[in-house]
Amino acid sequence: MAHHAQPDPLLRQMAAREIYIERQNRGPYAQVRAIDALTGLEVSVTTPSNAAQFDQNRLALRKLGQCLVAQGHLVLADNDDQGADLSQKAGEVSKSTSTSLPKGGIYT
Repeated sequence: MAHHAQPDPLLRQMAAREIYIERQNRGPYAQVRAIDALTGLEVSVTTPSNAAQFDQNRLALRKLGQCLVAQGHLVLADNDDQGADLSQKAGEVSKSTSTSLPKGGIYT
C-alpha cells in the first residue's frame, strides 16, 4: 500500500514569506541558517555536510516557522490539526501578520 504524504501546512505558509538561507560547510558538518526578512528572526541548524540540501533547507525552514508561530508572527489555519496545536502553544494569537506580506519566496 502506497503512503501519500500530506503537504506540510507550516511550509506552505512559509512559502509566502521572504526568507534567506545561508549554508556554511565546516568539515563533516554544515551549518544552515534561515532568516525571515520581515522580522529579522534567524535560526540555525547543524546537519551532516553530506545530507541532501533539500533536507537541510527543510529542517531550517521548519525551525524558523516554529519560532515564528511561537512568537506570534505567523498563525496557521485552524483547520490544520498541527496548526491548532502550535497556535495554542503560541498563546492564541488573534491576527496573522502573514496576510499583509507580499509574495516573497525563499532565497539561497
